[in-house]
Amino acid sequence: MSADAHAQGAVAAVARLLPVYGQVQHYAWGSPDAIYDLLGEAPTGQPAAELWLGTHPVAPAEVDDAGRRRPAAELIGALPFLLKVLAAEKALSLQVHPDRGQARAGFDAEQRAGIPLDAPRRRYRDPNHKPELIVALTPFRALAGIRAPARTLAVIRAFGVAELSAAFRPLDADPARGAAAVLRTLLTLPRERGRALAGELTRAASTVAARDDGDKDVARAADLVGRLAAAHPGDVGIAAALLLNDVTLNPGEALFQPAKLLHAYVHGVGIEIMATSDNVLRGGLTPKHIDVDELLRLLDPTPSAAPVLTAKILRAGAGGLVRYWPVPVDDFVLAEAICAGGEVTLNRPMVLLAVDGTVDVRTTSDAAAAAGSTVEPASEAGQAGSGTGDDPAAAGTSIRLTRGQAAVLTAPATVTLRGTGRVFAARPGSRPAPRPA
Repeated sequence: MSADAHAQGAVAAVARLLPVYGQVQHYAWGSPDAIYDLLGEAPTGQPAAELWLGTHPVAPAEVDDAGRRRPAAELIGALPFLLKVLAAEKALSLQVHPDRGQARAGFDAEQRAGIPLDAPRRRYRDPNHKPELIVALTPFRALAGIRAPARTLAVIRAFGVAELSAAFRPLDADPARGAAAVLRTLLTLPRERGRALAGELTRAASTVAARDDGDKDVARAADLVGRLAAAHPGDVGIAAALLLNDVTLNPGEALFQPAKLLHAYVHGVGIEIMATSDNVLRGGLTPKHIDVDELLRLLDPTPSAAPVLTAKILRAGAGGLVRYWPVPVDDFVLAEAICAGGEVTLNRPMVLLAVDGTVDVRTTSDAAAAAGSTVEPASEAGQAGSGTGDDPAAAGTSIRLTRGQAAVLTAPATVTLRGTGRVFAARPGSRPAPRPA
């Protein structure tokens, strides 16, 4: 046996598939039932907003290692990404994330200033960027990117609120960058004046909705205002939200949020993956700290379409298919294996989550998978195969995942999935997979 083959065999020998248990985050905007239903648990009456499956120190996942619960980081190191199930019953805050350079500079400055990491006014809690990708499991409504100014101005005129029209006038004077001036005007209004404007806009939206003049953009904006007002009454962020593209993702469609993009989730259930970071600059629809100057310093006010992604199918066969959503960051790759009774192959996933059906997962050696020509190029996320699994060299540990169950792989290896169901698989992108200390 060559040294390379021996090394591959050693890697495969130590790769284990272990059950992993995430932590549920009970934020006020969460769904009363969606995550409980996924986990097969009875609702408690407390909203469940997110299920975290990663090594983030705020809510680290645990693995079952031979009957003993251990922090996942002890076995797989600190992941560069955080995989989540997100279930939004109410709208999340309008927000922007920094790029890597901005995050590092902001973090270092606040460290020098001695601002505690848990201080409410702290803006940069770590030196990392926070690109995000969400894949819809249900119809998922979101706001993302500055909408074409002409469309926004048509909506604003339809509401007939004089102060609102005045606030949005910079879009007409400077279509390329006017959104920043609109945001500054709205977000710096005195509190009572902002509440009054939000109330006047909410009443106007109710009138517009009842009138139903056939303009789809206006009708959708009126519906959005009503939703936001119910969740965040009196928040001037309701008006600011009208700057953004309002999209509804169909199941399987995704939305990518790069640095500097103003965005907010409105309603729905999805699988979210992001770089491991807590850096969020908020601009409304939240009781949390808002720093208008810093948000506007980061914001890209250039109008753009919402960054909606359709999945790329890597290969489809009798056993099923694997698809993924290409993103321009190296922190993560998210793939979905759709198993149709045969065998599907994935290359080196780190976290696996079943969202439907029952699927048996087993590790194989990279050498065995390569011999069967079922492993995708290293730059890709995974692909479907049609192997029989009879090769003794492909033997490895295995686990059965049913809906709501998750697993981690303790070392790089190829895995094969067999059964009927859907499994999301996350791994780092072009960066090397982190190893335990």
